[in-house]
Order: sequence, then structure tokens, then C-alpha cells
Amino acid sequence: MKAQLLLLSVAGLLSAAPLLAQAAPANVERYVATAAGDANERLADRGVDLGGRTVTVRARVGLDRLNGAQVVGASGSAELDDQVAAALRNVRTTKAPPELVGREVMLTLGQPATTSAIAKR
Repeated sequence: MKAQLLLLSVAGLLSAAPLLAQAAPANVERYVATAAGDANERLADRGVDLGGRTVTVRARVGLDRLNGAQVVGASGSAELDDQVAAALRNVRTTKAPPELVGREVMLTLGQPATTSAIAKR
């Protein structure tokens, strides 16, 4: 499980790409990768098993947490998507870079992430 979380964090870091025209600063990329790992860990702690599926969620970045996660890329199971959304409504993370507070991030969770992005305000 820890190896999978590490792999997901690395994949998130490698694929973090802002929707902005310029590349994200390293601290933003690190935060997005860490937040994806935190979200995957929360799912595991709450017993939500994605069963090899991926789910994309959008959440607003707070100072030290992700708030109001919504599933925007479905797993194929409405029940599983509801469990993911409920488990990720308020996820504690490391302190966010100031430039991300109040913005939304999109994280692909489950199998190695293909996209993680930072949305505009």
C-alpha cells in the first residue's frame, strides 16, 4: 500500500501541470503531489477501495487542507464516486503555498495519475 502511495505521489509530481500558460513552481508541484498522496491515504483510512479504477476529484485548497472535493472524472460506479466524495470532503494536508490558497486543484487518484492540475480562481 505504501509503495502504491509513493508511486502515485511520484506520478502526480511528474504529471502536475497547471492550466496556466507557465510551468508551476516546484513548491506548487510538490504540494499537488503531496495532496494526491494525502487524498489516497484518506481513502485507504476510510476503507474506500478504488479496485484498480481511477477517479478525478476537484477540491479547493485551504491553508492546510483540501475542502469540498467533488468527483469530476467518474470511476464508473456511482456508489464508489459517492464514497470518494464523502471521504475527501475535508482532507488535512501540509501547509499550502500561498499562491494556491483559495484555488482549486484537480487530482487523479487510484492507479498512477495521468493528470493533476491547478485551476484558476
